[in-house]
Amino acid sequence: MDLERTPETIAYAAAEELRALNHRTLSSDVFTYPAEVQSTASGLNALFQTLPQSLGQLTAGLNHVQQSQTLLSRDDTDVDQTVNEVRAAIASSRAHVKAAQRALQDVVDKLALVGARYVPDDDDELSNA
Repeated sequence: MDLERTPETIAYAAAEELRALNHRTLSSDVFTYPAEVQSTASGLNALFQTLPQSLGQLTAGLNHVQQSQTLLSRDDTDVDQTVNEVRAAIASSRAHVKAAQRALQDVVDKLALVGARYVPDDDDELSNA
């Protein structure tokens, strides 16, 4: 884990990895067994488990920036009102992510109950014995 990178660099790297997963799984035949789907869902679940903390730390960062310097608005809106709206949007995001994580945990749990019958290939040594 490289903690010398900036938070925004880390966030964009995480997004790029999800983009890679999306491209890799465009073809459904990348999954051979239910356990592979379950393991991938489990990895995504781990991501969703950490996102609420990341979002909370965005709020803490915003609070720190607001306390340590004078914030200005790029338009005529009240900057304090805008910051409060951002806090509310982050809190809403956290709630939605937590709900999605609970649903994804259900996916992982249910997939753990699903298996597939092993069918040997013609090249399989066991089928030639």
